[in-house]
Amino acid sequence: MRISWIALFLVFLISASRAEVKSLDSLKEFGLGFRWSKAQKKLEIPFELHANLIVIPIKINNSDTLRFLVDTGLGTTLLTDSTVFTSLGLKAIRNIELKGLGEGEAIQAQVVIGVQLGIGDARALHQNLIYVDGGQLNLSDFVGTNIQGILGYDLFSNLVVTLDYARQKMILRQDENYRYRKSMGLRFPIEVKDNKPYIHDVCIVSKQGIKSNRLLLDSGAGHVLFLEGAGVDRSLFTFSDKQFYLGKGLNGAIIGNMGHVPQVRLGKWTWSHVPTAFPVPKLLKDSSQIQGSLGGEFLRRYVVTFNYLQQYVVFKPIGRQWKRPFEMELSGLGLRATGEKFRNFIIESVQANSPADEAGVLPGDEIWLINGVRTSDYELGDIYRILKKKEGKQVDLLVKRGNAFHFISFKLRSLF
Repeated sequence: MRISWIALFLVFLISASRAEVKSLDSLKEFGLGFRWSKAQKKLEIPFELHANLIVIPIKINNSDTLRFLVDTGLGTTLLTDSTVFTSLGLKAIRNIELKGLGEGEAIQAQVVIGVQLGIGDARALHQNLIYVDGGQLNLSDFVGTNIQGILGYDLFSNLVVTLDYARQKMILRQDENYRYRKSMGLRFPIEVKDNKPYIHDVCIVSKQGIKSNRLLLDSGAGHVLFLEGAGVDRSLFTFSDKQFYLGKGLNGAIIGNMGHVPQVRLGKWTWSHVPTAFPVPKLLKDSSQIQGSLGGEFLRRYVVTFNYLQQYVVFKPIGRQWKRPFEMELSGLGLRATGEKFRNFIIESVQANSPADEAGVLPGDEIWLINGVRTSDYELGDIYRILKKKEGKQVDLLVKRGNAFHFISFKLRSLF
């Protein structure tokens, strides 16, 4: 099932890239992290938002401008474009295996050292990255725009990074140029472990009462709440007995159950009936210490500032956005975008007993019209918004199946 979450859960467990968080002095000593002229107190980098995922412009060495996802759930930098790898003459020093969520086996990757990364006027020298052939990890089709890699910990390691989802701006500051004030929002401590930020102050209400949880703050996943790992007692929550296609992980399809958490609390903010995914335990690798994650559908309600060096995060609500209901996909369809401009939409999956399934939609169908409008006029995120409108809303599709066209209609409804 492709819910408001893009079919990517970039919760990577890359043992090869794990390291303790370095202090500011040690980062300076080794010349690591992003830097720019001291005359500029901050840099503002515009970003695009695709299905709750942030895409920024970046350069590697002397490359043309590339398009990378910004992912706090990734402990390294990942390049997935073979053309860029070849054209820049990058050389790998060794091969590794990457393990993450999904039913498949670990994927093969290569470690590249000594590259330069550029974002606006900021430069990071002597950086390492991991190269994965795009054929193994096709990000673009599932995000709906051209994606050539993912930027994780290397961006956040020595900077204060603000993700302003309202203005679609990323603000970069050197640590010495940022001082927290209450007017900036509510501050919460985080633990940076394996180069990823975890918050302990999220309270989840279950059948046994209220419990604080250790959750990954994951800008590289589109979901609301994801509960996983051996530490999660699934019997404390109500969820569907059906299994859903939750999305595409690093190692293949993620299968699990969908349900609701009665209430989630963070500081003075409270949400009820929060849609939550529970992946089947057998798909989780090395996750006994992970209790879950909060993704982009949650984070986008705030201006979020990450300060890894001082180990805290600041949440400032965007107007009343924090009260906006969490989006739920109500059709049962999972999509991928293809074509030169990613405006051809193919049905990747159809949830059993969903409105789309009952109406006769099949995997492999290509959507040509939705509610009478050509799908070439839309981006992937637009299609998903139509499929999440509200229960009872009718959706009319014209799909191409082989050489034939079919008109299919169904009404949206909750799947669990």
